[in-house]
Formats: sequence, C-alpha cells, structure tokens
Amino acid sequence: MSAQKPAVSKLEAEAIAVSRDPVLAHMLAEEKVEVVGRDMQLLKRLLGYLRPHRLLASVCVLMAVAEALAMTVPPYIVGLAMDRASGVTGRTPRGFDHMLDAIGEVALSAVDRVPTDTAALITYFGVMSLLFWLLRFGVAVATSYWVQKLSQLILHDLRVDIFTHITSMDMGFFHKNPVGRLVNRTTFDVASLSELFSDAFAQGMRDILFVLVLYGVMFTIDPLLGAMLLLVVPALVLISRLYQRMVRPALRANSAVVSRMNGWLAENLAGMRENQLYRREPRRAAEYRSLTEAHQTAQVGMVRPWAWVRPAMMLTSSLATAAVLWLGYQRVLEGVITVGVLLTFIQYTSRLWVPIRNLTEKFNLVQQSLTSGERIMEILDEKVGMNDGPSEGAVTVAPSRGEVRFEEVRFCYAGREEEVLKGVTFAAQAGQMVALVGDTGAGKSTVAHLISRFYDVSGGEVLVDGVDVRQYRLGALRSAIAIVPQDVVVFAGSVRDNITLGRAVDDATVWKCVEAVSARGIVERLGGLDGSLDEGGRTLSTGERQLLSFARALVGNPPVLILDEATANVDTSTEMVIQEALRNLTRGRTTIAIAHRLSTIREADEILVLGHGAVLERGRHEQLLDDNGAYAKLYRTHLAGSGEAS
Repeated sequence: MSAQKPAVSKLEAEAIAVSRDPVLAHMLAEEKVEVVGRDMQLLKRLLGYLRPHRLLASVCVLMAVAEALAMTVPPYIVGLAMDRASGVTGRTPRGFDHMLDAIGEVALSAVDRVPTDTAALITYFGVMSLLFWLLRFGVAVATSYWVQKLSQLILHDLRVDIFTHITSMDMGFFHKNPVGRLVNRTTFDVASLSELFSDAFAQGMRDILFVLVLYGVMFTIDPLLGAMLLLVVPALVLISRLYQRMVRPALRANSAVVSRMNGWLAENLAGMRENQLYRREPRRAAEYRSLTEAHQTAQVGMVRPWAWVRPAMMLTSSLATAAVLWLGYQRVLEGVITVGVLLTFIQYTSRLWVPIRNLTEKFNLVQQSLTSGERIMEILDEKVGMNDGPSEGAVTVAPSRGEVRFEEVRFCYAGREEEVLKGVTFAAQAGQMVALVGDTGAGKSTVAHLISRFYDVSGGEVLVDGVDVRQYRLGALRSAIAIVPQDVVVFAGSVRDNITLGRAVDDATVWKCVEAVSARGIVERLGGLDGSLDEGGRTLSTGERQLLSFARALVGNPPVLILDEATANVDTSTEMVIQEALRNLTRGRTTIAIAHRLSTIREADEILVLGHGAVLERGRHEQLLDDNGAYAKLYRTHLAGSGEAS
C-alpha cells in the first residue's frame, strides 16, 4: 500500500472543525491510505481469503447461478402463455419449450402436450410459474445460509490473522498505533468486510449472472431491443465511477472518526475516577458531543452522494424502459415480434433494473469494505520489527542459568535523535541481584525491555547465558524471563487463569507458588483458584494485585526475574509483606530490580546508578553511601525524609 498522505479533504476539514479535537486531525493524517487505481488489487487480495474455503465458495457460486437462471424463467413463461393463448406460434424462440413442457408434465401428471383450452392453459402456465418461484425460493434460502456461513468463516480467518499479526509486533508498533485504532481494525473494519463477502460476493454474483443471462435471452429474443438496453451500460458505469470518487473520502473520514471515538471512550471510561474526582464530566460530555457531531458530519458526507446516485439510476432505467416500450411496439406493428415477446421483454427490462440497482447499492457496500480493507491491509503490511531469531541456527532452547550481560549497549527509540543508552556495560551472574536506580528517563526500563527483547539494541550486545538475545527464538527467550511491572494487569476470569495465564500447571503447584508469596489469604478470600476476578482487578488493592503478579511470575519458574518498580505504589505496611514475598521470589534467580524505593534494594549484589544513558556509579549499598556520590544523594532524597536509616 502506498504510504503517501494526501491533503485534507473539505469533508475532513469540516469534521476537524466540528470536533475541535487535535487528536482527530492527527489520526486523519496518519490513518489516510490512498490506493487510487488499485481497488482491483486490494479486492483480489481480500478475495484471497476465499482460497481455504474454495469448495464452499464454489457451492455458493453454483447456487447463485441456479438462482439467476430460475429468476429468468417466469417472465418467459408469461410471454409464452400470452402467445399460446392468442394462438400465435413460430415467432417465439422455442429454446425453453421442451424444458417447460417436461416440467408441466411432471407438475400436472396427466398431460403430454400444452393444453389449448384457455382455463387449462392458464392453470398449466400458472403451475409452471409457481414451480419456478418455489424453486427460486428454495435455492435463495440455501444460498443465503451457505453464503453467511462462508462469510463468517472468512471473517474468523481475518480476525485471527489481524490479532496474530498485532501480537507479533514490537513495542514501537503499539507506541504509534493507539488502542482505539487497533480495536477499530479488528471490530468495525472487519465487520464492514462481512458485507463484502456475504452481500457483495454471493448476491452480487447472483445479480451479475442474472443481468448476463437476461441480456443473453433478450439478444436471443430480439437483438435490436437487446442492443438498445446495452447502450445504457456506459451511463451506469459513469454514474458509479462518479459516486466512487465522491463517497470514498467520506468513508475514510468516517473510519478515522470512529477510531477516535473508540479510543476516546476507552481512555475516559478507564479514567472515570479521575474525571469525577476533578469534576471533568461536563468537559468530557462536551468533547464526546463534538466527536459525535464529527461522526454525523462524516455520515452526512457518505449519504450525500447516494442521494443523487439512486435517482440518477432510476431516471436512466425509466428512460430505457420507455425507449424499449416505444421501439417494441413499433416492431409488434411491423410483425417482427409477437405481443408475448414484447411482454416478456418488458418484464425482463423492468427486472433488469432491480439487479442493477442492487449492484449499485452493493457498489456502496464494496466501497465501504474497500475502505476498511485498506486499513486492515495497512496493519497487516506493517513489517514485524522483531524477527524470531535468524532463519537458520536460531537457539530454540530456553536459557537455564540466567546469566545476563550488557556489553557496550546503545539504544535509541524510533523517531528520536538522542540515545537513551550510551554504551552501558554490566553483568549479572546467575542467581545475583542487580539493581538499577536513577532519575526518570535515565534508561532503567529500557534495560528491562532490551533483556526481554521488546526492542533490539542500536549497538552492542545483550547476552543471556552467553548468547545474544537476537539469536534466540522469541518464545524460548521469553519463557526464561518473568517481569513484575509497577502496574499489574489483571484479566477478567478466574484466579487460576490470572496466575497461570493458560499454562498447564497443576493446582498443587499453583497453591505452592501462592503460599510462597504470602498470597494464600487473598486467594481464599476470592473463592479459591476458581474464584472470579473483574476486569482490571477492581476489587483488589494495589498490594494484592502485586502479590498475585509475584505468584504469576513464580509459576513459570524462570531463571531471570525483572522487577520494574514492583513496590512503587504500595504503602509501607504492605511493602513489608511484599518484601518477604520478594525474598522467596528472587531466591536462586538472576534478578534485575528497577526501584525508586531504595530501601528495597539494599541487599542487591550490585547497584547501578544510571544517568543520561550511562552508568554513573556501581557497587553495593554501603559502598555507594560511603562514596557520597549520586547514589548517596538519591538515598538522602528518597529515604531520609521518611525517617529510614541506612
């Protein structure tokens, strides 16, 4: 897909002005994907999802063909009945006569020829028309069922592909793609594609086949009248192309606005406590009202083109029908065709505009689907920044000792010029604890991210058990590392699932880990391992969530443990419980501890003081205090005020 960002359209500028939201303006610029002239390429790529279900897709196409053929027969029967009732023969093409007579024999079970009596004739052709309408009904029901099943199978595959691709991305991807946008891709945009496969694919196929069959039959009946109707096609194509150019910007703007609304809702529902505490409800209501007005603007922009396209189609069809009626009547007077043929032709002409109008409406759906498809493919085309080790010779065995070394590591985040780490070197032997301290922005969390390989170094090497982390398969590397973050994520579900995260661990082991981190009382209060937790662990205190995260880390029995501000948000009394749990958790493991509370790292084997991307000091707690340098200053700042002593 082209990455070129076109200028803001008039509709987009109007949506930005209505919303008064700078984030929306940024998203409109970022999310816009132009594929002018490449719709067929995009459509071909989307239809590639039919490949795994080609058998079911073939059945759907065959059913659509059968329905299209069934739709053409009743008008032919009516015209044939008119000629038979008038005693006219020889001027109506007899292509379907033998088939109709055979069906009539089956239906009536008593005749071997078309009756001549008027009442019997009406009954005969009426029964045949009814049979074909019933046939079409049965085929339509079956087609609708199989098409919807096919659509849901494809959407399932697409959702899985999108989610799998998103979860394989590095952290830089999530920094530049807000949650609302990603949620929009996997929900709203995928749902839009359902109409492409359920409506546009099968019903559109049926309508196209119906139009082709009708044209074929009409050319057989009367080439001149058929050619007249064929001349209308260029006008319809022109109308469709104009509609496409008008509606596509509105569709793109609508998708961006919906993404922003989703992100805004997620952000403000999660921050409802702060909104209420600081009395921001009126402001938030005004912001949301502005966003919904922007959404309304985009919706009106989508409806406006359709307001003239549908009447234009109807006017074109009416003029063509009038021309056919006038010319057909002249040809009846000249004796070229019969009244039955003209009646059949008029019915076909009136029926022709129904699938054409349907196709125009499907064109609207296709445009919406292609707009959603653009955005989905934009996500799927994002290159995975973190490869899964080298293609050959990657280490598939997880590290077992847990030795961690940084050798002249340099790192710079994408889009920034200044390096976060500037030649950092240190080593944590198996079973040792190395603590990282320093001011905010010193690079402490970056060290943790590089060990887990959420990012790759810009220079130097990060080694675990003597092997560069880039040589490991990601699954093997990360299975040997557990991270206890400052903000613990608790998932809606059972206590067991939150501790094991789906790993196959027996209950006895889970309980052992729970007891080791002093969390048994919490788990029993929640109803045991089968007890339920709300989304985000709303019923748990910060300390309780932290203890559950310790149990989660312990269950995996990793040789490397990373504590990222694990005690930053807990009170002093809770910290005492957590400190005891930490001793059990870190025993026998290589631990990288990032801490603002310096009291939690006094027993570390080595403390690194980071500043401006470099190691300013290193040593044990007492040694660094004696040096009276940067660490001693941090210690006095963070601990002296609370009355803690060294």
